[in-house]
Amino acid sequence: MKRRDCIKLAKLASNNNRVALIESLRGIASDGDACKVNSWAYHAKRLADWLGDDMADAAPFTIFARGNSKLPFYAFSALPFVTCPGMGACAKFCYSLRAWRYPAAFFRQLQNLLLIKQAPDDKRFNQTNLIADAFRKLPVAATLRLYVDGDIDSGDTLGFWFKLLRERGDVQAYGYSKSWHVFLKYHADNGPASFPSNYRLNLSSGSRYGDDVAKRMQSLPCVRGAFVAVPSTVKQLKNGSNWREYAASVRRSALATGHGRVFVCPGKCGTCTKRGHACGLASFTGKTIAIGIH
Repeated sequence: MKRRDCIKLAKLASNNNRVALIESLRGIASDGDACKVNSWAYHAKRLADWLGDDMADAAPFTIFARGNSKLPFYAFSALPFVTCPGMGACAKFCYSLRAWRYPAAFFRQLQNLLLIKQAPDDKRFNQTNLIADAFRKLPVAATLRLYVDGDIDSGDTLGFWFKLLRERGDVQAYGYSKSWHVFLKYHADNGPASFPSNYRLNLSSGSRYGDDVAKRMQSLPCVRGAFVAVPSTVKQLKNGSNWREYAASVRRSALATGHGRVFVCPGKCGTCTKRGHACGLASFTGKTIAIGIH
């Protein structure tokens, strides 16, 4: 499916236009072979059936995806762009759009966006029953990355996640965000004590906000530090054989772009330190972590 068609669906979901969304999904299903497993038509029909049946059954896609070799943690994602009010230069290199090549990944993000966007009193889309129930079933002491794709789109969304994290203090959650105004307003309205101690926030580069807002963010109790993407003249190989050259390139670029000394992200979460992943470690508070873009 073409990207413009994906964006059309994303906007319908973001605007909570369920009737038009179902119609569009039905159209995708009828244009292809809905019996062909893992095709666009197949997954479009699954989601349309679920929406049209008032969500009588469980969500068609896993809400919290299990980890893989690159991200060995549980993860939650929603559609990018339409959930990214703080988006700036990052739109030019957003890696999340690559996942749209895969129907199941796109429709999982779409489903999760619908669950987050629904009003609390809409029992058919009651996120407390669906997302919260799935969250409560996470294993004890699970590590959770909130938003591999997409971002915190509102104060209501942030408050919802913080409530769940306070309920499950054993879950160690972390994330990256450019929705800095959402966090600052939440802090102003609720105070520092309302931030759960088991959530670490990395300030993602490419935000539309300037250094003054970034400095205000650094004072929030949940913030670990900055996570920046910098140009690299060396593309890291998957087997890691050119790690020294790649890391040196990232460090040079970070210095040249005003980030100072940085800790270089190896690209595979959980492999960066013996104590755990740096993005979720309190001992890395205040340090800048950098990754290369090529």
